[in-house]
Amino acid sequence: MWTDPPYRMMARGEKRTAVDVAYAALAPAAFGVAHLAARARGATPRERRERAGDLPTAGAPLFWFHGASAGEMTAAAKLVALLRCDGHAFTAGYTATNRAGVELAARLADPAKVVALVPWDVAGALRRAFDRWRPAVLFLVETELWPGLIFTARRRGVPVVVVSARIYPRDVPRYQAIRALMQPTLDRLTMVLAQDETERNRFLHLGVAPERCVVAGNLKHVDVDEGVMNAATLRRELGLLPDERIVVCGSVHRDEVETVFGALDPLGPDPVRFVIAPRQRTAVGPIIAAARQRGWRVVLRSAGAATERWRVLVLDTMGELTAAYALASVAVAGGAFGFHGGHDPFAPVRSGAPVLFGGDMTHFACEADALAQVTPEARTVEAGALGRRLRHWLTDEAHRERMLARQRTALPASAAIAERYRGALAPLLAGSRE
Repeated sequence: MWTDPPYRMMARGEKRTAVDVAYAALAPAAFGVAHLAARARGATPRERRERAGDLPTAGAPLFWFHGASAGEMTAAAKLVALLRCDGHAFTAGYTATNRAGVELAARLADPAKVVALVPWDVAGALRRAFDRWRPAVLFLVETELWPGLIFTARRRGVPVVVVSARIYPRDVPRYQAIRALMQPTLDRLTMVLAQDETERNRFLHLGVAPERCVVAGNLKHVDVDEGVMNAATLRRELGLLPDERIVVCGSVHRDEVETVFGALDPLGPDPVRFVIAPRQRTAVGPIIAAARQRGWRVVLRSAGAATERWRVLVLDTMGELTAAYALASVAVAGGAFGFHGGHDPFAPVRSGAPVLFGGDMTHFACEADALAQVTPEARTVEAGALGRRLRHWLTDEAHRERMLARQRTALPASAAIAERYRGALAPLLAGSRE
């Protein structure tokens, strides 16, 4: 099934380096503490079994897709859809580092999938996981470079491909500090498909061989149906009429709640409804409190279909933000009004909503700069300015449409990204076509 050239394959049974031996000796203690912490936080028996490598039974061939959380699972789902559209037949095995990622993957409308928490990065758990799934290939989304996982895969002859590869700017010094320790792990990567040239250079500086590291693009920007809820279904379940004005605030952090509501306050008397998606569960309470303080009726999406007229809906579920953006008149991308580096500002635009965002877009600098170049007013730094621009965009339909049209010109070419992934992966996956 797998070809060697142009990809360097590791022989089965490759010897451990001194770094591998040291990591294998220390990992059980570190992950033992993590296991105890998970139990203290209420991990279920199933979650504990998955952490120990007891993964769900799955059909063959299985492609393993691993990412940290919900965002990475979204990218993984797009790659799965892209490969399936290209004629590859496989079971998609999704693992995530946290519950948010597992919840999103579990909601995907894909009958040929299995979902679990990723096993702890220790030999016993990884051995059980690989014995259970016997993956044909391991895809790591963004920067999930676990030494034990990668070593086990390559020792068993399983190609390891990093897709939508990136290293957050804040993490660059940390990786550079342990570059020598990471080198064996980096040498075992079959391919690194980077989001852009900046990310490729970061991987090259860490020691990834140039011939195995290419720019392929960000999978989140690929326009394929990854099997999440569609906008029409969500509109019906939320009780929305086609002509209602909706502001969707996505990935809002706890410390951004007051800023966001401060911007929504000027819209209070108008018949505008607000959908607010918290980034973490800890933001749900403050969102509810802020809405009630203003006398706005608030409901939780997790309670099911809306049966009452709400002013604020807390989107505390996974896998529905894309559909919510498609309902929006205007969107606000969270994560940039605190010090969190921002969240993907292209997502609302892809769904058909013009977007406003804050000043700290460190993690999405290229995307934010591209949008700010065509719509400078999209970048705001405080609640007052955000509120004024929300009102302008909501009340001036022609202006709103111009902003959306301009922002769409900043989107990367979806078809080109898809084609780059197809071209890079075709030699590796040649034997999996139907």
